[in-house]
Amino acid sequence: MGIHGASNIEDAISSATGVMRNVRRLEFFEENDFEISKSDEIISILGENTAELRMGAIIIALITLLGASIGLMNIMLVSVTERTKEIEIIKAVGATKRNIIIQFLTEAMIICQMGGVLGIFLGIGAGLLVTRILKGNFVMPWAWIALGIGTCFIVGLISGIYPAVKAANVDPIESLHYE
Repeated sequence: MGIHGASNIEDAISSATGVMRNVRRLEFFEENDFEISKSDEIISILGENTAELRMGAIIIALITLLGASIGLMNIMLVSVTERTKEIEIIKAVGATKRNIIIQFLTEAMIICQMGGVLGIFLGIGAGLLVTRILKGNFVMPWAWIALGIGTCFIVGLISGIYPAVKAANVDPIESLHYE
């Protein structure tokens, strides 16, 4: 007769302890010289390790995002510097500061989204490759894809705000210095 079910786990541990004590020829007053580990203990250890790995991955991702946002901001600031004449022409034609801010924010967000889409395709490709090697099933990570697109949107917006405002406030006299 087998012991099945989570409700009988303590009975199974007691039986196993009795068998092991007989095998090891321990007297009733002697302590056990063996241990019995339950799978829920192993699951909790694995859960702790997984939580630590997840936290490490989050920290690495945040550092990477910070670096990418600084890089994007620098690219946009260089773009503002190189395009001061274009900005002044746009202003002369009748563009408002708001129009220029929208233009530069849109550019920053498109650049960021292009990187995000490339990352999504690379991630899906790597996932397909790994599941093919391991002969598993690939599940499309829609929630992670949505999170990636949303994160790229926010990073593009934050990285583009300062350069866009700087472009909108370009002084016509300052643009003559770059000629």
